[in-house]
Amino acid sequence: MGENVLKNKNYLLLFLGGVVSNLGSHVYNFAISYYIYVIATPTIAGIYLATSGLVYFVIAPFGGAIVDRLDKVKVVWMTDYIRGISVVIAGFIILSGVGTTIILITLFVTSVVLGINGALFNPAAGSLPPHILEENQLQQSSSLSQGMFALYMILGSIIGGAIYSFLEIEWIFIINGASFILSGFSEMFIQLRTQVEKVKMSFSIIVVDIKDGFLYLLKLKPIFMLVVVTSLLNFFTAPVIVNGFPYLFAIELEADPIYLSLLYSFYPIGIIITSIILGTVAQKNRVSPIIIKGLYGMAVFFSVFVVGTHYVVGGQLSFWMFMVISSVAILITGIFNGMINIPFNVAIYKMVEKEMLGRVSSVLGTISNGLTPIAIGLAGVVIDNLGIMILFYVGAGSIFVTSLLASTNKHIKQL
Repeated sequence: MGENVLKNKNYLLLFLGGVVSNLGSHVYNFAISYYIYVIATPTIAGIYLATSGLVYFVIAPFGGAIVDRLDKVKVVWMTDYIRGISVVIAGFIILSGVGTTIILITLFVTSVVLGINGALFNPAAGSLPPHILEENQLQQSSSLSQGMFALYMILGSIIGGAIYSFLEIEWIFIINGASFILSGFSEMFIQLRTQVEKVKMSFSIIVVDIKDGFLYLLKLKPIFMLVVVTSLLNFFTAPVIVNGFPYLFAIELEADPIYLSLLYSFYPIGIIITSIILGTVAQKNRVSPIIIKGLYGMAVFFSVFVVGTHYVVGGQLSFWMFMVISSVAILITGIFNGMINIPFNVAIYKMVEKEMLGRVSSVLGTISNGLTPIAIGLAGVVIDNLGIMILFYVGAGSIFVTSLLASTNKHIKQL
């Protein structure tokens, strides 16, 4: 174990900026995912929920290549400011009392802005830790990041549910926008330059960089194959979380959003438990055994949740018994999810050269999540025509298939 990463001033500033903006984003995402089903049909809601991800998918490969040629610190705080200002403006538009059509247009435009800036922010922020920290601190950083991400999910869901229940939706926008602006202010004080000299930049150069990032990743077959498997998992499970959960509570169960926020909170608690454990033990040379155990564990306990959902929707299980069963199943699913993401991030940091991290992280994100917006968009149509449970059945089955593919792949076993 290396020195505590939070003693590093630059890392602390990056960390604090992330705390503020990520918490605001999770409050926003929770409330909007519930709100959109109140003002729109499942089909329109699905299209909206897919918009930001689709924009991100198109821009992300270029984003990684661009930030590798710029000062990553400047990219981080500038994109935070842009996101903050745009979201605050959207909040005041809704606050002015416009109709549903204008609200939907505002939501879509804001989603596009967030998607574009996220495609620049994520590879920039995600590739900064290796520039700031020593190699023996990377697992500690990865565990801390996963643990904090889980904490954002807990607090974001609870705060989002509370604000949505007691205040108007526009205040969610204003709070999230302010969080981005405060984050950008913190990040401006990071004393680090990742760009030591000016470099030429053009569309053709960026395309070459994207190709180089993809070819570089192809050479890292263990990581590449695991990302391909992950993309299959995300395609079938993302609609369950993004479309299925809000629709289940808002429409099928007609429950107060606070109950959905409570259920959401158990998943990240599980991730926190794993992050604490892995953050205090020495890094292992091979991470594939723990990743595969994590996949199979997720498959089993997510299936328990789906069974509970089947019976509560069918009226054969009380709402309170469903909450108890689901809370336990989701908590344990989160524990196993941490066993996947934390070791995988460490493997990426160790295997990828620093100057390639931006491009590679963008390519990784594009492959693992590229089809997810399409799945989310189609999920609204599926709910409208086939009902909600089909999403849950397919999601549970896909985790078992993914686990089998990962555990039998010779390249993934090398991780």
